[in-house]
Amino acid sequence: MLICKYTDPPLTQKEQEELQQKKNNNVAYAEPLSDFDITNFVTKWTWSGDSEQAARKLDFEIVYNTVDKDSAFTALNLKVGGFIYLSYAETEESEPVEIFQGRIFYRKRNSNTFTFSFTCYDYMVYLAKSKVQMLFDGITVTDAIKQVCTEIGINVSANIPQINTVVSFIADGKSCTEVFRMLFEYTKADTTNNQNGEDYTVICLNGDVTVIKKGELIENYIATDLTDIDNSEHSESIESMVNRIKSVDDNGNICQVFTNENDVTHFGMIQDIYKMQPPKENETVDNIKMAKYRLKRLQDESSIKAVGNIQCITGYTIEVQEEQLKGKFFIKSDTHNFSGNVHTMDLTLEYIPDNPQIPEIEQQDIAVPVYVKKALVAVMEVSKLIKDYLQVLMLGVELQWIMGEMGALKLLEKWEAITAHF
Repeated sequence: MLICKYTDPPLTQKEQEELQQKKNNNVAYAEPLSDFDITNFVTKWTWSGDSEQAARKLDFEIVYNTVDKDSAFTALNLKVGGFIYLSYAETEESEPVEIFQGRIFYRKRNSNTFTFSFTCYDYMVYLAKSKVQMLFDGITVTDAIKQVCTEIGINVSANIPQINTVVSFIADGKSCTEVFRMLFEYTKADTTNNQNGEDYTVICLNGDVTVIKKGELIENYIATDLTDIDNSEHSESIESMVNRIKSVDDNGNICQVFTNENDVTHFGMIQDIYKMQPPKENETVDNIKMAKYRLKRLQDESSIKAVGNIQCITGYTIEVQEEQLKGKFFIKSDTHNFSGNVHTMDLTLEYIPDNPQIPEIEQQDIAVPVYVKKALVAVMEVSKLIKDYLQVLMLGVELQWIMGEMGALKLLEKWEAITAHF
């Protein structure tokens, strides 16, 4: 069974003052709703997630009418920006477990069907929609994630796993979730702290952001066609295949080529370019491993429609025993439907072999990479000095010509020092 509760969005300072004024003047007022149970108003829920989308989504529909049409009806005013808390309990005696916490982003009323529909997202949506300008300078991936979340005002779980891969790069106008993907690419290529090549993903649990290992197995659950699975499908595709990578340095020179010759023979060549990262102090990223990581092979995709299990969500792995599908499968997307007392789920799956076939990758070493020495830093320093110099000239103080001369001398000295490194 599901329990759904709603809280109004926070009042602004002005709204709080107006509410207090109504109370003081004994004028009729309505207190903001807080932790209000709306379960009995909801006719159906759809709770879903997708590996291509950062936030989990909740769509639900309530019965709705106006007092003009039905004087006995109690109309709910669930506002855009309101908080939604959805919990699940196996039985009426069971302790409810929160499965979703988020906010209403969209609502639509249909007067013909007497319904009001709502779309909500968990707090990962704020990280997906927000962009940052950040410099990560020799910090761990976990600390970088915390830094990003703090910038946007999203809570981080106290139990977030420690990922010790050290990174140094500039996130230039990237969305927070794009930054996370970049961080996990570094993690997967880390030969020192991540020898098994573990991959990670960021999710929101109980309102806090945390990190899980991608493909963590859901224990004590097997989806079978005897008890759970109603229907299944299976497909194969090379639409995302990449079987050759050319690694280039800062000057655009091709330094290394990595090729999966068997896939090229079978399917034709599909090539991508990898921009090699210059060595940085305390960084533990391997350019060869990062380039190979971009090679993509034949993709298997399966889907099942089954009796619902709230543990089966995107990012985890389940075991399946069915006519077409047998083994462990990564959940790429999930859609859980709740209507009445019926819970069903549609899962998109990717097969994970027990003993993955390691492809033969041919490596060609063509040239030693050349990296431009701190060119970006040099330009930024000079640009800042020019900006400071112009600001001094615009002050209009009596000694501006003296300050201007000093600024010019500083600019010249700095430029000479920088160009000496090239």
